[in-house]
Amino acid sequence: MSGTYPFTAIVEQERLVTALLLNAVNPAVGGVLVSGPSGTGKSTAVRGLAALLPELEVVADCPFSCDPAEPCELCASRSARGEELPVVSRRTRIVTLPLNATEDRVAGSVDIARALREGVAALQPGLLAEANRGILYVDEINLLDDHLCDVLLDAAAMGVNVVEREGVSISHPARFL
Repeated sequence: MSGTYPFTAIVEQERLVTALLLNAVNPAVGGVLVSGPSGTGKSTAVRGLAALLPELEVVADCPFSCDPAEPCELCASRSARGEELPVVSRRTRIVTLPLNATEDRVAGSVDIARALREGVAALQPGLLAEANRGILYVDEINLLDDHLCDVLLDAAAMGVNVVEREGVSISHPARFL
């Protein structure tokens, strides 16, 4: 990540740095809510942390960036059919949640066209799928709609995102910092 301010150069933000490092070491801590005026380095610290994190091995074409050693349901079923899963290494993603995001954009939605065409419950992945095994960054969370905060908190607490639309229910892993 060239052009990223070095995490180790952040000064006078010991509590922020410690909180981010604790979450990186043990994601079960549950996240960090950082408050402070503009210019205090909140997003700079998050981007700096991401540059420190080791590369991840992921199933290349998995919408959830699943771990090849512990594949998600979708990839496990592909593997069970004898398909070899393509594996790549990549940096930890930072997914930024825009304030104007809709629930479908955040949680994902059921791909109705595919469901009707193929008769399968297919997911149109959202930002929570993209953030799995990465960092979800929400700037100005106080301005986010309450129902979207509920979606984020549910996914963070359960480690799973459940999408229910039109009588179809689909879930996927949603483990993020």
